Amino acid sequence: MHAIGDSVLKLNDIDLGNGRSRLEMMDGTLRALLPAAAARARTAAKHWNFTAPAGAINELVLNPENLPACRDAEGKHRLQRVVVARLALNHFQLEDTLPSSILSLYPSFLKRLSASELQRSCEAYRDDFFAKDVRYALGLTVPGGALQFDPSYRIGPKLILRDWASSRSARAVFAYVKSGAWGRWYRFHLDLRWMREFHAEGWNRFYGRMAEALTLNPNVLGIVSMGWFYDPQVAAITPNLAYVQAPIAHGAFRVHIGSNPNEIQNATFRSAARRELYDRGEYVPTSYLMAWPRAALISWAGQVPVSKGHRAPIAAVPEQVRSHGGAA
Repeated sequence: MHAIGDSVLKLNDIDLGNGRSRLEMMDGTLRALLPAAAARARTAAKHWNFTAPAGAINELVLNPENLPACRDAEGKHRLQRVVVARLALNHFQLEDTLPSSILSLYPSFLKRLSASELQRSCEAYRDDFFAKDVRYALGLTVPGGALQFDPSYRIGPKLILRDWASSRSARAVFAYVKSGAWGRWYRFHLDLRWMREFHAEGWNRFYGRMAEALTLNPNVLGIVSMGWFYDPQVAAITPNLAYVQAPIAHGAFRVHIGSNPNEIQNATFRSAARRELYDRGEYVPTSYLMAWPRAALISWAGQVPVSKGHRAPIAAVPEQVRSHGGAA
């Protein structure tokens, strides 16, 4: 792994295990067509649809005229893995300058990706995992430890206005405008394959890395995420997840999005307590957007102690939260 220029990273020598050997089996057609497909995927990433880059790559993979080896589901999944490996080796690019606390995560992250997906040549490749892995391979989604983040996201003003109309509170409107409104944010999210750091200290380390990244990229307005985690009800129903909403006390703001079947399933499938409350009609999992503007996040990071051996600042975690692990 080596840097080219001040802010572009290329991965030409990551150990992808069997993924590399499969690359040697591909004919010149894939090598000739993949650069254009990678460019289309990078352009598609500017759209709000998270899976758009994977769709651009699948246009190549699923076209039997281009790649006749992809005749059945097994061939499709094998070829998708080869393509992800080739993208990581030859088409990885970051546009932002990132701190060493994030760049240092890449070697182990890519090895885990190789072991968990790229070497399973005959197994099904879930569509949601393929969509994430295309983004990782192109540098469109970046590992941050407990969470991953997309370097280019915008908070649409319609979300803010809908929240104001339903709540009659202007707090989110003022916070949105003050933070810079229609600008670029880092959007963070989970990858369910890698939950090792899903605990309060892991999230704090992630936030510390984000503060460092924002310091290096002054045009980014802050960090943002969406999901049922940020619903105010969750802290009361599942106290061991209260730390997820801790930024609200340090300058972050929250925007009501609404409920949908995916949020209901995500909130209830791992928790008997949340499922029981939902079945009784006492809880409806609801999605919220949580945005932490850059000034507030950097200020928080500057006030907490720095852990020995880590560049990222780690906030002290209250004992009642520390005693619990990840999601219930």
